[in-house]
Amino acid sequence: MTKKQCGIIFTLLALILCVGMLAAKLNNGGLNDPTDLSQVLSTEKVNKEDTEALSQQNYFYDSRSEREQQDSVAIQTLNSIISDANTSKEQKDTATQELTQKTMTKDNEGRIELGIKNKGYEDVLCRLDSNKATVIVKAPTGLQDNESVAIQEIVQDVSKIKDVIIEVQK
Repeated sequence: MTKKQCGIIFTLLALILCVGMLAAKLNNGGLNDPTDLSQVLSTEKVNKEDTEALSQQNYFYDSRSEREQQDSVAIQTLNSIISDANTSKEQKDTATQELTQKTMTKDNEGRIELGIKNKGYEDVLCRLDSNKATVIVKAPTGLQDNESVAIQEIVQDVSKIKDVIIEVQK
């Protein structure tokens, strides 16, 4: 398999992951969800708790959207470097390695988020850097020690990163 084919396969895997996340969102109520942002804001009686819950939902949605946009731009840039005929072989090899790493990071972030959600948390956002993982968990109260340990184990099992920062959003 050539490096170009490998790049194409990893790009397609990233697109499948994005479509899967979109399908999961639409299957969980999607556009007909009565708690949809436009419907909640159109009602005249919005109390403080609803406003706080809405801002929390926006936080996870906005952060996830921002991460997806940054990843898409990076992947698109790397693909253009790989496909450019004027690029040297060394630059193409480096770009292919970076593309593979970016795709693996996106996959690991998704697997970590899914693993933590399976533990019963409402929403999770994971961001992996080269040697550090940041996990933001939506929980009504703070985390117990055993819950923090379980989250760290999930991150370490999937990404092999030992430096895990866990934040709680209510």
